[in-house]
Amino acid sequence: MKEIAAYLLCVLGGNATPSKDDVTAIVTAAGGDVNEESLDKMLGDLEGKDVAELMLEGKKRLVETMGSAVAAAPA
Repeated sequence: MKEIAAYLLCVLGGNATPSKDDVTAIVTAAGGDVNEESLDKMLGDLEGKDVAELMLEGKKRLVETMGSAVAAAPA
């Protein structure tokens, strides 16, 4: 989770494609330890993708899920 947060901080700061070193620097500056395996997987999964588009897609899915839960709730 901290790796994702650090990645997003980089993006919000204007770095559209943060590197492993960028993310590691933020996590360690905050006193955390980086999970190298998790970071490598995350960076591989995000390679070539637009974070804003991914977040918008996730928001749409969340709304769809919430709508299903409300519809399924007993009256």
